Amino acid sequence: MLTIVHAADIHLETIFTDVRGGSRRRAALADAFTRVIDLALGRRADIVTIGGDLFEAQRAGPQTARLIYEEFARFGKPVFVAPGNHDPYSAHSLYAREEKPANVRIFAEPTWTPFPVADGVTLYGFGHTPAEPGRPFAHARFDRPGVRIALVHGSDEDRCPPGKRATAPFTSAEIGASGATIALTGHYHGGYTVEDNGAPILAYPGSPEPIRFGERGEHGAIVVTVDAGRASVEHVPLARTHLREIGVRLDGATSESAVLARLESALDGLGPTDYIRARLTGTVAAGTRVDPDLLVERCGAPLGALEIIDLTIAADYERLAAQPNVRGQVVADLLARARTGDADADRALAYVVAAFEGAEIAP
Repeated sequence: MLTIVHAADIHLETIFTDVRGGSRRRAALADAFTRVIDLALGRRADIVTIGGDLFEAQRAGPQTARLIYEEFARFGKPVFVAPGNHDPYSAHSLYAREEKPANVRIFAEPTWTPFPVADGVTLYGFGHTPAEPGRPFAHARFDRPGVRIALVHGSDEDRCPPGKRATAPFTSAEIGASGATIALTGHYHGGYTVEDNGAPILAYPGSPEPIRFGERGEHGAIVVTVDAGRASVEHVPLARTHLREIGVRLDGATSESAVLARLESALDGLGPTDYIRARLTGTVAAGTRVDPDLLVERCGAPLGALEIIDLTIAADYERLAAQPNVRGQVVADLLARARTGDADADRALAYVVAAFEGAEIAP
């Protein structure tokens, strides 16, 4: 039996500008990389594979190289790396440094290179260089006997996340046609496995820590077991930070204290490993102060970071109801219903005002 721990998209030295707390998140990436090696040692893995984007080439320096190679040396057994579009192989790359441990092999060309890793098991690696590599599986033919593992950084075209740039694209059908038993890859930060006839044919581990808001799927590493000519995949969560987008409705809020109370309620139970982007929506009473800086100061201390996006609308219903137009008539009718205790009328007032303002109406 052969055991492989596969990881990708650690993105060491990433600069996080989307929310406060970037330095802590950057440090968390290094901790996550250490946990990948801890996992490999704990599972007594035979091999570690890295599916690209281990680091950010433009920002990584000697300290990054020391971390990477010290951790690979700590593992001690074979390590195979298929560079990606963020850490492409070049003569000046960290991958080309002389201090690279003897147990580490870097696939430095955008062509498939076979490497026997056990009896009846061949690992094929494909590396990025600064030039766009094209479709890695388009003309690939893996014909060695036994299990054939393809290690590559690229885009599963069948399941490309919205807004994600395709790099080294491929399809599950191309993987199957190439003769690969399974492709271990990277590039998508939310991990998943694709099966064909009940057997895994494609596996993304996801980034060990979330990189951007909105990522879906697993965040961790993969343990691949090869036994009796078959491969099985286990996703192991490793993330210790969480990026959460929450919506906070402020309909009917009449004071700053009410705004604070609703935000505090929405954040209840969250702590220092949570990085929050809070979108404030709804219609508040005219003159109600919504101060993002104050909200961050008062509510953000227990969190990893808090970002406030204010999408609220301030409305003076009495003034609107007096307007001699359609909006005025609708607001007047709903305001009259609200005064009778009709809870639905309060929400309808917020929707009507938002619609007439041309604002997005959050559910």
